[in-house]
Amino acid sequence: MQAAKDAMTFLKKRAIIEEEYGKQMVKLAQSMAETFDKSHPRSGTYGDAWTSMLKVHETVGEQRIKFSADISEVADDLQLLYKDTEKGRKQVKDVGLKHEKNLMEADASLEKCKQRYELQSEDWERAILQKNNDPLHVPKKGLFKNNRTQAQLNRMEEDARIKATMADQNYRQQLQTTNASRVEYFHVHLPKILMDLKAVGDECSVALRYQLARYAYIFEQALTADGIALDNDDGLGLRSLTEKIDKDADLNDYIKSYSSRSTKVQKSEIPYKEYSMSTTALSVLNPNPVFGIDLDALMERDREEVPLVLRKCAEAVETFGLNTVGIYRLSGTNSQIQKLKAAFDRDCAGVNLLQEEFVADINNVTSVLKLWFRELPDPLFPRSSYTHFLNAAKIEDERMRILGLHTVINDLSDAHYATLKYLMAHLDRVQQHQRHNKMGSANLATIFGLTLMGNDSSNMLASAAVGENQRLAETQWQVKVVQTILDNYALIFETDDA
Repeated sequence: MQAAKDAMTFLKKRAIIEEEYGKQMVKLAQSMAETFDKSHPRSGTYGDAWTSMLKVHETVGEQRIKFSADISEVADDLQLLYKDTEKGRKQVKDVGLKHEKNLMEADASLEKCKQRYELQSEDWERAILQKNNDPLHVPKKGLFKNNRTQAQLNRMEEDARIKATMADQNYRQQLQTTNASRVEYFHVHLPKILMDLKAVGDECSVALRYQLARYAYIFEQALTADGIALDNDDGLGLRSLTEKIDKDADLNDYIKSYSSRSTKVQKSEIPYKEYSMSTTALSVLNPNPVFGIDLDALMERDREEVPLVLRKCAEAVETFGLNTVGIYRLSGTNSQIQKLKAAFDRDCAGVNLLQEEFVADINNVTSVLKLWFRELPDPLFPRSSYTHFLNAAKIEDERMRILGLHTVINDLSDAHYATLKYLMAHLDRVQQHQRHNKMGSANLATIFGLTLMGNDSSNMLASAAVGENQRLAETQWQVKVVQTILDNYALIFETDDA
């Protein structure tokens, strides 16, 4: 009974938990589905899969509610079993108490008869002794008068004998009755009571086992139903629904849904459009510009072999940037580059690159220097010597290649020669710190190849008919020229170190 009661209590509480879980699951799934429908009216395959997944959870919740009801039914049956078992136990107990009471009454009646028998026998014994004048039983203090006659004593003894005989008969009769009751109780009633109690217990145990088996079956059914809801042959399980999501199709549908409202988008970048000042205004702002001025003209104007803008930028780099990783490879900020360019064009001699605003990002300085080389009307390697430089670079013998480049360089004008020598000396110092800045001669040559030799079509064996492979090969020879000069700087320019 206690086991049935414990099982009933457990199942009732389990039913409450399952019911609450099921209701909350259904509520959550429905609310999420409503919210999703309002927020995503065009959701494609993902929306279909997600809505179906929520429906699966709603189904699981409904199944849990049904599972809770089935558990409650088992719990109610266990409660009824407990009550029926208690009722049967009380009935057997009442019968047992009735027979036990009868036995106790028989024992009590026997005890009374025995006491009456003993009392009457004592009286008879006393009368016999008095009749025979036994001195031990003669009354003291005059309780019996000594003047009783023998006839009276005989009559008293006879009455006592009759009463004792009757008491003996009653005692024997009651003893027989009581023993018969005891035999019947211990051999008939008590075994039957115990068997009836065992039958009640057995019936409860069998019913309890049946209800627990029934609960196990219901539990298995609920789990199976959940499993089928999660994954089934109809393709409506969570895994199958997830596999139906097609992000590419959803994106195409989404774009198509907005195609009617779309506007034409400008795909190309918006170019920078510089304001064109008049020649008079530019001459006022930049009386001595350095950008876009031919090297020979710049040398004649400023009376300097090496342009001041080159010297200032190189000195700033050698002071602050030799250990900067990717020096000359990384670009600066365009706004700062244009600001620095304007400052050089306005007053090159007055520009102080050692100020914090310029050296805070040394890449701004290197970008300005590369821009200055790119804007030269005639590149540092003049167009008139372009073919000679490439032919010298193509010489397979290294010693002859160096000699060929040395010859071509010596034929340069003073302005181009001095500028090239100064630049190569500077880049040589940069590559000497390549352990820190990661910029060896190959990296520097790749960066300065097109910048120093020009990248217009006239220098690239130039026409639309030139193939891509030829242009790539041309670029590689340009890089080869710069790298060879940089690797053999001391030999080509006949420095003191050579």
